[in-house]
Amino acid sequence: MRHYRSDSPEAAARIVAACLLSDGHVGIDELEALERHGMEERLKLNRAQLLAVIQQMCEDLTSTAYLNWGDTCRLDPAAIFGLAQDIKDWRLRREIIALCEEGAQADGHLSDAQALFIRTLHAAWYMPGARETYESPRSRERLTLARNHSR
Repeated sequence: MRHYRSDSPEAAARIVAACLLSDGHVGIDELEALERHGMEERLKLNRAQLLAVIQQMCEDLTSTAYLNWGDTCRLDPAAIFGLAQDIKDWRLRREIIALCEEGAQADGHLSDAQALFIRTLHAAWYMPGARETYESPRSRERLTLARNHSR
């Protein structure tokens, strides 16, 4: 995947985009939810810029082995850990998590893939709280493997 400067709006947007894409698509409800919840102020980028990042990410993913293609577009947990390493600022991390949660729930349904993405992001940043909300029986093993792979 292409490199973005640490803590840049593009690096942050790529994580939000990956979360939204993890259920197989990005819908208008999700984009509108991000705007309602202050994406432009929080990430310093607008909808057009986010869509450009989504397009670049899709281009990158189609040319790499980070994807597990099934019925959804899921990034390998180790790849999520890699994306997470581009964000060092704790405030920005909290903003990204909040936007991922708002966007993922905008269509009234939090998919298993989106829940796993958010849990993995919490684990990558050592942020408590996701386990109770987003835990599923099979996810503990995936998170352990991803954490060990990123070291």
